[in-house]
Amino acid sequence: MSLDRFHTPNPRPALMRALGWVNGHVVLPHVSRVKSIRLPAEDEARLREATRAPFVLCPNHPELFTDWMLDKYLCDRHAPLAASWADTATVNGMGRAMRAFWLANGLVAAVHGPELELALSYSGQCLARGHGALIHPEGEVNWDNEALGTLRAGAVRIAEQGAAQLGRAASLIPLAWFLRFRVDATRGLQRELDYVEARLRVHTARLAGPAQRLGALYETLLERSADEFALEIGPRSDGFVTRYRRGLAHGLARLHEEWPEYRPEELPAEAAAAARAWRSAARRLPDAPPQFRRPIQVIDRFLRLVPAAVDQPTMTQEQVHERIKRLRVDWLRGALRDSLARSVPRAVAPRDVFLRVAEPVTVAGPSDHSSVLASLRSQMLAALARARQDGLDALGPTVRYANPFVA
Repeated sequence: MSLDRFHTPNPRPALMRALGWVNGHVVLPHVSRVKSIRLPAEDEARLREATRAPFVLCPNHPELFTDWMLDKYLCDRHAPLAASWADTATVNGMGRAMRAFWLANGLVAAVHGPELELALSYSGQCLARGHGALIHPEGEVNWDNEALGTLRAGAVRIAEQGAAQLGRAASLIPLAWFLRFRVDATRGLQRELDYVEARLRVHTARLAGPAQRLGALYETLLERSADEFALEIGPRSDGFVTRYRRGLAHGLARLHEEWPEYRPEELPAEAAAAARAWRSAARRLPDAPPQFRRPIQVIDRFLRLVPAAVDQPTMTQEQVHERIKRLRVDWLRGALRDSLARSVPRAVAPRDVFLRVAEPVTVAGPSDHSSVLASLRSQMLAALARARQDGLDALGPTVRYANPFVA
């Protein structure tokens, strides 16, 4: 089964409405533990007006699973037949029956390679029909409620397709949500860390608090990953960020020296971007030897240990929560509980979602992607700042811990 094969969605409105009810009454309140979604009336009016033109909804992507349920919430209300882009492993990697189910829900597999043009063309048709599309411009989960990852050009390319098919401009609609715990979640975070530490055979003192325990887990996993590829990271006294950067740089240098034949055609100067380029290149090489794939797997693990808020003296309980969830998704295997947590991670305490909509970014035709993405990023960050302030106004300051990752 090829993950990068495009299959045309077959939306079934009755099924989508039924799942929308389940999402609103069961999944969001009881699994994601979202007790309210606060979208100011003026922002909802802006969203309603923007969806009258050909549009692409562009929300941020701080969290696994809950973001998908918020996508569903938005689409049910404003774009029920939108072409909603999702990871290929979700749409194409779960067997024929599940693929048919996802296609009936209007999901578009974010394929790579030659079939990408088919996915873009289908999404452009959805814009031309007035249904619109939804895609997370970051391309992957950012795992940070306080920040926005690097934006990719998929949203712009969809808008260009729609504009070309209609002969008029399309809009990128920037959205951002901010998730806040309603209460002090320390006790729940400690329980999660108890489980993760037991599964990874790591022990830290509970008295250290959730953030410090998280930092110790990251240090241990960094050391284990570095040992697999004999990477030099230095002693713990150097600090996590320095060791992380040192190990990543050493790993990239080793790949460059030992596997020049697999070197990506375009290799960014920035280390994390270069690591992602190597990872992407490896995915397109099914016949590459295992001796090459093993260091790529180590580099991939490094990318999954990116710390939070390295320039801040504190980190929020929400940021700790996101990092724990990522550890569970990326590192825990073998138990049914772990499989369920990867597919349907549950929050440790009740939460509210604060949602904001910024002014649309117009795409009239073939465009300078970097310029459009810069405008989109600016608008998404503005929406995120307003959503964060809404959370502060409604719930007061969140719980903060000393940041073990501060550089």
